[in-house]
Amino acid sequence: MPGKDRVIVLGCGLGGLVAASTLAKQARGAASIVVVERKTSFQLPALFPGLMMGWKKPRQVQRDLKGLARRKVKVINENVRLVNVGKRTVKTDSSELSYDYLIVALGAEYAPEAIPGFQEYAHHIYDLDSAVKFHDALGTFPDGGTLAIGVSRLPFKCPAAPYEASLLLEDHFRKNGKKASFQFFTPEPQPVPAAGAVIGKQVERMFASRGIQYHPRRKLVRVEKGKAMFDDGGEIAFDLLFAVPPHKCPGPVVESGLSDASGWVPVNSHTLATKFEDVYAIGDVAAVETPHGHMPFLPKAGVFALGQAEVVANNIAVAITGKGERKAWDGTGECFLQVSKGESAFLRGSFLSRPPRLEFHPPRRKWQLERIKWEKFMMSHWF
Repeated sequence: MPGKDRVIVLGCGLGGLVAASTLAKQARGAASIVVVERKTSFQLPALFPGLMMGWKKPRQVQRDLKGLARRKVKVINENVRLVNVGKRTVKTDSSELSYDYLIVALGAEYAPEAIPGFQEYAHHIYDLDSAVKFHDALGTFPDGGTLAIGVSRLPFKCPAAPYEASLLLEDHFRKNGKKASFQFFTPEPQPVPAAGAVIGKQVERMFASRGIQYHPRRKLVRVEKGKAMFDDGGEIAFDLLFAVPPHKCPGPVVESGLSDASGWVPVNSHTLATKFEDVYAIGDVAAVETPHGHMPFLPKAGVFALGQAEVVANNIAVAITGKGERKAWDGTGECFLQVSKGESAFLRGSFLSRPPRLEFHPPRRKWQLERIKWEKFMMSHWF
Protein backbone atom coordinates (compact mmCIF):
# COMPACT_ATOMS: atom_id res chain seq x y z
CA MET A 1 0.00 0.00 0.00
CA PRO A 2 1.61 3.31 -1.10
CA GLY A 3 2.57 5.66 1.70
CA LYS A 4 2.44 2.99 4.41
CA ASP A 5 5.39 1.39 6.15
CA ARG A 6 5.48 -2.32 5.46
CA VAL A 7 5.71 -4.53 8.53
CA ILE A 8 6.05 -8.29 8.15
CA VAL A 9 5.50 -10.59 11.11
CA LEU A 10 6.85 -14.10 10.67
CA GLY A 11 4.83 -16.58 12.72
CA CYS A 12 1.56 -16.22 14.58
CA GLY A 13 2.00 -17.90 17.89
CA LEU A 14 1.65 -15.80 21.03
CA GLY A 15 4.37 -13.35 20.06
CA GLY A 16 3.34 -12.90 16.44
CA LEU A 17 -0.34 -12.54 17.25
CA VAL A 18 0.19 -9.93 19.96
CA ALA A 19 2.74 -8.00 17.88
CA ALA A 20 0.47 -7.79 14.82
CA SER A 21 -2.66 -6.94 16.80
CA THR A 22 -0.95 -4.34 18.98
CA LEU A 23 0.74 -2.67 16.02
CA ALA A 24 -2.51 -2.55 14.06
CA LYS A 25 -4.11 -0.68 16.94
CA GLN A 26 -1.25 1.72 17.69
CA ALA A 27 -0.17 2.50 14.12
CA ARG A 28 -3.83 3.24 13.24
CA GLY A 29 -3.64 2.68 9.50
CA ALA A 30 -0.13 4.10 9.02
CA ALA A 31 1.34 0.63 8.55
CA SER A 32 0.68 -2.24 6.16
CA ILE A 33 0.87 -5.36 8.35
CA VAL A 34 1.34 -8.83 6.92
CA VAL A 35 1.57 -12.02 8.98
CA VAL A 36 3.12 -15.13 7.43
CA GLU A 37 1.92 -18.26 9.23
CA ARG A 38 1.56 -21.76 7.79
CA LYS A 39 -1.32 -22.66 10.13
CA THR A 40 -4.79 -21.23 9.55
CA SER A 41 -5.51 -20.93 13.27
CA PHE A 42 -3.92 -19.52 16.39
CA GLN A 43 -3.42 -22.21 19.02
CA LEU A 44 -2.85 -21.49 22.70
CA PRO A 45 -0.29 -23.97 24.14
CA ALA A 46 -1.38 -23.19 27.71
CA LEU A 47 -4.57 -25.11 26.88
CA PHE A 48 -2.79 -28.24 25.62
CA PRO A 49 -2.67 -29.85 29.09
CA GLY A 50 -6.46 -29.67 28.97
CA LEU A 51 -6.36 -31.64 25.72
CA MET A 52 -4.06 -34.16 27.37
CA MET A 53 -6.49 -34.64 30.23
CA GLY A 54 -9.59 -34.69 28.02
CA TRP A 55 -10.97 -31.51 29.58
CA LYS A 56 -10.77 -29.60 26.29
CA LYS A 57 -11.63 -30.36 22.68
CA PRO A 58 -9.36 -29.22 19.80
CA ARG A 59 -11.88 -26.57 18.69
CA GLN A 60 -11.66 -24.97 22.16
CA VAL A 61 -7.93 -24.29 22.05
CA GLN A 62 -7.69 -22.46 18.71
CA ARG A 63 -9.06 -19.44 16.87
CA ASP A 64 -9.29 -18.84 13.12
CA LEU A 65 -6.70 -16.32 11.99
CA LYS A 66 -9.27 -14.80 9.64
CA GLY A 67 -10.35 -12.82 12.69
CA LEU A 68 -7.27 -10.60 12.25
CA ALA A 69 -8.85 -9.17 9.12
CA ARG A 70 -11.04 -7.05 11.40
CA ARG A 71 -7.85 -5.28 12.48
CA LYS A 72 -6.76 -4.90 8.86
CA VAL A 73 -3.96 -7.43 9.27
CA LYS A 74 -3.33 -9.58 6.20
CA VAL A 75 -2.51 -13.24 6.90
CA ILE A 76 -0.63 -15.35 4.36
CA ASN A 77 -0.97 -19.06 5.13
CA GLU A 78 2.34 -20.20 3.70
CA ASN A 79 5.77 -21.33 4.85
CA VAL A 80 8.66 -18.93 5.24
CA ARG A 81 11.29 -20.13 2.78
CA LEU A 82 13.99 -17.46 2.90
CA VAL A 83 14.76 -14.25 4.77
CA ASN A 84 17.13 -11.86 2.99
CA VAL A 85 18.03 -9.12 5.45
CA GLY A 86 20.29 -7.41 2.90
CA LYS A 87 17.50 -6.96 0.40
CA ARG A 88 14.82 -6.65 3.12
CA THR A 89 12.72 -9.41 1.61
CA VAL A 90 10.96 -12.56 2.76
CA LYS A 91 10.30 -15.42 0.38
CA THR A 92 7.26 -17.62 1.01
CA ASP A 93 5.93 -20.64 -0.86
CA SER A 94 4.52 -18.52 -3.66
CA SER A 95 5.80 -14.96 -3.42
CA GLU A 96 8.52 -12.54 -2.33
CA LEU A 97 7.56 -9.79 0.12
CA SER A 98 9.43 -6.58 0.88
CA TYR A 99 9.51 -5.02 4.35
CA ASP A 100 10.48 -1.85 6.17
CA TYR A 101 10.30 -3.60 9.54
CA LEU A 102 10.54 -7.32 10.23
CA ILE A 103 9.42 -9.15 13.39
CA VAL A 104 10.69 -12.74 13.57
CA ALA A 105 8.34 -14.76 15.77
CA LEU A 106 8.72 -18.22 14.26
CA GLY A 107 9.25 -19.93 17.59
CA ALA A 108 11.12 -23.19 17.97
CA GLU A 109 10.84 -26.25 15.78
CA TYR A 110 10.99 -29.81 17.08
CA ALA A 111 13.71 -32.29 16.21
CA PRO A 112 12.54 -35.70 17.51
CA GLU A 113 14.82 -37.35 14.95
CA ALA A 114 17.81 -36.17 17.01
CA ILE A 115 17.17 -39.00 19.50
CA PRO A 116 17.01 -42.55 18.13
CA GLY A 117 13.64 -44.12 18.88
CA PHE A 118 11.96 -40.91 20.04
CA GLN A 119 9.49 -40.70 17.17
CA GLU A 120 8.48 -44.33 17.55
CA TYR A 121 8.06 -44.57 21.31
CA ALA A 122 7.72 -41.12 22.92
CA HIS A 123 4.71 -38.83 23.35
CA HIS A 124 4.51 -35.13 24.16
CA ILE A 125 1.97 -32.27 24.26
CA TYR A 126 3.97 -29.53 22.55
CA ASP A 127 1.57 -29.32 19.62
CA LEU A 128 -2.15 -29.91 19.28
CA ASP A 129 -2.07 -33.23 17.43
CA SER A 130 0.51 -34.70 19.80
CA ALA A 131 -1.54 -33.68 22.85
CA VAL A 132 -4.59 -35.47 21.43
CA LYS A 133 -2.49 -38.54 20.60
CA PHE A 134 -1.09 -38.66 24.13
CA HIS A 135 -4.58 -38.41 25.59
CA ASP A 136 -5.61 -41.43 23.53
CA ALA A 137 -2.52 -43.35 24.70
CA LEU A 138 -3.42 -42.67 28.35
CA GLY A 139 -6.63 -44.64 27.79
CA THR A 140 -4.62 -47.85 27.34
CA PHE A 141 -2.21 -47.27 30.24
CA PRO A 142 -2.11 -50.43 32.41
CA ASP A 143 -3.04 -50.33 36.08
CA GLY A 144 0.17 -50.45 38.10
CA GLY A 145 2.29 -49.42 35.11
CA THR A 146 5.16 -46.94 34.94
CA LEU A 147 4.79 -43.52 33.36
CA ALA A 148 8.12 -41.88 32.53
CA ILE A 149 7.96 -38.11 32.03
CA GLY A 150 10.80 -35.78 31.29
CA VAL A 151 12.89 -33.34 29.33
CA SER A 152 15.12 -34.63 26.55
CA ARG A 153 17.25 -31.56 25.72
CA LEU A 154 17.83 -27.92 26.68
CA PRO A 155 16.59 -25.34 25.96
CA PHE A 156 12.89 -26.03 25.60
CA LYS A 157 9.80 -23.85 25.68
CA CYS A 158 7.35 -23.54 28.55
CA PRO A 159 9.75 -24.77 31.26
CA ALA A 160 6.92 -25.61 33.67
CA ALA A 161 4.97 -27.78 31.19
CA PRO A 162 6.53 -31.22 31.90
CA TYR A 163 6.34 -30.61 35.65
CA GLU A 164 2.71 -29.58 35.32
CA ALA A 165 1.94 -32.66 33.23
CA SER A 166 3.43 -34.91 35.91
CA LEU A 167 1.38 -33.35 38.69
CA LEU A 168 -1.85 -33.40 36.69
CA LEU A 169 -1.46 -37.03 35.67
CA GLU A 170 -0.53 -38.18 39.17
CA ASP A 171 -3.56 -36.37 40.59
CA HIS A 172 -5.83 -37.84 37.90
CA PHE A 173 -4.68 -41.43 38.38
CA ARG A 174 -4.81 -41.21 42.18
CA LYS A 175 -8.32 -39.74 42.27
CA ASN A 176 -9.53 -42.37 39.80
CA GLY A 177 -8.08 -45.23 41.82
CA LYS A 178 -5.52 -46.21 39.17
CA LYS A 179 -2.09 -47.21 40.42
CA ALA A 180 0.97 -45.90 38.61
CA SER A 181 4.66 -45.35 39.18
CA PHE A 182 5.93 -41.92 38.07
CA GLN A 183 9.55 -41.38 37.00
CA PHE A 184 10.66 -37.86 36.05
CA PHE A 185 13.98 -37.19 34.29
CA THR A 186 15.68 -34.01 33.09
CA PRO A 187 19.16 -32.72 32.19
CA GLU A 188 18.39 -29.71 34.40
CA PRO A 189 20.09 -29.55 37.82
CA GLN A 190 16.77 -28.74 39.51
CA PRO A 191 13.13 -28.09 38.56
CA VAL A 192 12.57 -24.87 36.57
CA PRO A 193 16.14 -23.65 37.20
CA ALA A 194 15.48 -20.10 35.95
CA ALA A 195 13.19 -19.68 38.97
CA GLY A 196 16.06 -20.34 41.38
CA ALA A 197 16.98 -22.98 43.95
CA VAL A 198 14.33 -22.07 46.52
CA ILE A 199 11.41 -22.44 44.11
CA GLY A 200 13.05 -25.52 42.59
CA LYS A 201 13.06 -27.16 46.04
CA GLN A 202 9.37 -26.35 46.48
CA VAL A 203 8.57 -28.17 43.23
CA GLU A 204 10.74 -31.10 44.35
CA ARG A 205 8.76 -31.26 47.59
CA MET A 206 5.51 -31.36 45.63
CA PHE A 207 6.91 -34.27 43.63
CA ALA A 208 8.05 -36.09 46.76
CA SER A 209 4.68 -35.64 48.48
CA ARG A 210 3.02 -37.36 45.53
CA GLY A 211 5.54 -40.14 45.13
CA ILE A 212 6.99 -38.85 41.83
CA GLN A 213 10.61 -40.02 41.56
CA TYR A 214 12.87 -37.18 40.40
CA HIS A 215 16.05 -37.80 38.35
CA PRO A 216 17.98 -34.57 37.57
CA ARG A 217 21.07 -34.23 35.37
CA ARG A 218 20.01 -37.06 33.07
CA LYS A 219 20.14 -36.50 29.32
CA LEU A 220 18.00 -38.79 27.15
CA VAL A 221 20.12 -40.37 24.39
CA ARG A 222 18.02 -43.25 23.08
CA VAL A 223 14.55 -44.75 23.34
CA GLU A 224 13.60 -48.36 22.74
CA LYS A 225 10.28 -50.07 23.28
CA GLY A 226 9.64 -49.84 27.00
CA LYS A 227 13.05 -48.38 27.84
CA ALA A 228 14.59 -44.88 28.00
CA MET A 229 18.41 -44.66 28.06
CA PHE A 230 20.55 -41.82 29.37
CA ASP A 231 24.01 -40.36 28.99
CA ASP A 232 25.08 -41.62 32.43
CA GLY A 233 24.42 -45.21 31.40
CA GLY A 234 21.21 -45.41 33.39
CA GLU A 235 17.85 -46.64 32.12
CA ILE A 236 14.19 -46.20 33.03
CA ALA A 237 11.69 -48.88 32.06
CA PHE A 238 8.27 -47.55 31.13
CA ASP A 239 4.83 -48.52 29.93
CA LEU A 240 4.25 -45.00 28.56
CA LEU A 241 6.76 -42.24 27.85
CA PHE A 242 6.14 -38.48 27.77
CA ALA A 243 9.25 -36.51 26.79
CA VAL A 244 9.74 -32.93 25.65
CA PRO A 245 11.20 -33.24 22.12
CA PRO A 246 14.52 -31.60 21.26
CA HIS A 247 14.06 -28.04 20.00
CA LYS A 248 15.89 -26.24 17.20
CA CYS A 249 15.85 -22.85 15.51
CA PRO A 250 13.81 -22.79 12.27
CA GLY A 251 15.92 -23.44 9.18
CA PRO A 252 15.12 -20.20 7.32
CA VAL A 253 16.20 -18.19 10.37
CA VAL A 254 19.53 -20.01 10.58
CA GLU A 255 20.12 -19.69 6.84
CA SER A 256 19.43 -15.94 6.98
CA GLY A 257 22.40 -15.39 9.29
CA LEU A 258 20.19 -14.17 12.14
CA SER A 259 21.24 -16.89 14.59
CA ASP A 260 24.62 -17.28 16.30
CA ALA A 261 26.60 -19.97 18.14
CA SER A 262 23.83 -20.30 20.72
CA GLY A 263 21.66 -21.75 17.96
CA TRP A 264 19.13 -18.93 18.35
CA VAL A 265 18.77 -15.25 17.46
CA PRO A 266 20.72 -12.89 19.74
CA VAL A 267 18.80 -9.73 20.60
CA ASN A 268 19.08 -6.65 22.73
CA SER A 269 17.47 -7.72 26.01
CA HIS A 270 15.33 -4.59 26.31
CA THR A 271 14.44 -3.71 22.69
CA LEU A 272 14.59 -7.21 21.09
CA ALA A 273 16.52 -5.68 18.18
CA THR A 274 18.79 -8.01 16.24
CA LYS A 275 22.13 -7.03 14.70
CA PHE A 276 20.28 -6.15 11.49
CA GLU A 277 18.56 -2.78 11.12
CA ASP A 278 14.78 -2.81 11.66
CA VAL A 279 14.75 -6.57 12.34
CA TYR A 280 13.46 -7.83 15.69
CA ALA A 281 13.14 -11.32 17.14
CA ILE A 282 10.69 -12.20 19.90
CA GLY A 283 9.59 -15.27 21.79
CA ASP A 284 11.15 -18.72 21.58
CA VAL A 285 13.34 -17.94 18.55
CA ALA A 286 15.23 -15.24 20.48
CA ALA A 287 18.23 -15.68 22.78
CA VAL A 288 17.92 -13.11 25.57
CA GLU A 289 21.03 -12.92 27.72
CA THR A 290 20.57 -12.40 31.45
CA PRO A 291 22.68 -9.75 33.23
CA HIS A 292 23.26 -11.77 36.37
CA GLY A 293 24.50 -15.18 35.23
CA HIS A 294 21.76 -16.93 37.18
CA MET A 295 21.07 -18.56 33.82
CA PRO A 296 22.95 -17.56 30.64
CA PHE A 297 19.71 -17.00 28.71
CA LEU A 298 16.11 -16.46 29.71
CA PRO A 299 13.91 -19.55 29.38
CA LYS A 300 11.62 -19.85 26.41
CA ALA A 301 8.17 -18.99 27.71
CA GLY A 302 4.97 -17.65 26.18
CA VAL A 303 4.59 -14.89 28.75
CA PHE A 304 7.95 -13.46 27.66
CA ALA A 305 6.88 -13.57 24.02
CA LEU A 306 3.75 -11.64 24.94
CA GLY A 307 5.60 -8.86 26.76
CA GLN A 308 8.30 -8.63 24.10
CA ALA A 309 5.68 -8.40 21.36
CA GLU A 310 3.95 -5.47 23.03
CA VAL A 311 7.24 -3.57 23.40
CA VAL A 312 8.40 -4.18 19.82
CA ALA A 313 4.98 -3.31 18.36
CA ASN A 314 4.85 -0.12 20.41
CA ASN A 315 8.32 0.99 19.34
CA ILE A 316 7.69 0.31 15.67
CA ALA A 317 4.41 2.24 15.92
CA VAL A 318 6.28 5.18 17.51
CA ALA A 319 8.88 5.07 14.72
CA ILE A 320 6.17 5.02 12.03
CA THR A 321 3.76 7.59 13.46
CA GLY A 322 6.10 9.80 15.48
CA LYS A 323 3.61 9.60 18.34
CA GLY A 324 3.96 8.10 21.79
CA GLU A 325 6.98 7.00 23.81
CA ARG A 326 9.40 4.16 23.21
CA LYS A 327 9.40 1.37 25.77
CA ALA A 328 11.95 -1.11 27.08
CA TRP A 329 11.13 -4.70 27.99
CA ASP A 330 11.90 -5.37 31.66
CA GLY A 331 11.97 -9.17 31.70
CA THR A 332 8.98 -9.62 33.97
CA GLY A 333 6.73 -12.63 33.64
CA GLU A 334 4.10 -14.74 35.35
CA CYS A 335 3.43 -18.45 35.13
CA PHE A 336 0.74 -20.79 36.42
CA LEU A 337 1.62 -24.35 37.43
CA GLN A 338 -1.59 -26.37 37.44
CA VAL A 339 -1.52 -29.29 39.87
CA SER A 340 -5.10 -30.56 39.60
CA LYS A 341 -8.31 -29.69 37.78
CA GLY A 342 -9.16 -27.15 40.46
CA GLU A 343 -5.84 -25.72 41.66
CA SER A 344 -2.76 -23.98 40.31
CA ALA A 345 0.41 -22.59 41.84
CA PHE A 346 1.60 -19.18 40.68
CA LEU A 347 5.08 -17.86 39.90
CA ARG A 348 5.90 -14.21 39.26
CA GLY A 349 9.35 -12.83 38.57
CA SER A 350 11.54 -10.05 37.28
CA PHE A 351 14.11 -12.11 35.42
CA LEU A 352 16.42 -9.36 34.16
CA SER A 353 16.99 -7.69 37.53
CA ARG A 354 20.16 -8.19 39.61
CA PRO A 355 19.51 -10.60 41.23
CA PRO A 356 16.23 -11.84 39.73
CA ARG A 357 13.26 -11.08 41.98
CA LEU A 358 10.98 -14.09 42.23
CA GLU A 359 7.93 -15.11 44.21
CA PHE A 360 6.11 -18.44 44.41
CA HIS A 361 2.54 -18.93 45.61
CA PRO A 362 1.50 -22.49 46.53
CA PRO A 363 -1.43 -24.19 44.79
CA ARG A 364 -4.84 -22.66 45.46
CA ARG A 365 -8.23 -22.47 43.78
CA LYS A 366 -7.66 -18.71 43.47
CA TRP A 367 -4.74 -19.15 41.05
CA GLN A 368 -6.64 -21.63 38.92
CA LEU A 369 -9.45 -19.12 38.51
CA GLU A 370 -6.88 -16.48 37.54
CA ARG A 371 -5.42 -18.89 35.00
CA ILE A 372 -8.85 -19.52 33.45
CA LYS A 373 -9.44 -15.76 33.24
CA TRP A 374 -6.07 -15.27 31.49
CA GLU A 375 -6.78 -18.07 29.00
CA LYS A 376 -10.17 -16.58 28.08
CA PHE A 377 -8.55 -13.18 27.59
CA MET A 378 -5.86 -14.59 25.30
CA MET A 379 -8.41 -16.41 23.15
CA SER A 380 -10.54 -13.33 22.53
CA HIS A 381 -8.72 -10.02 23.05
CA TRP A 382 -6.27 -9.98 20.14
CA PHE A 383 -8.71 -10.70 17.30
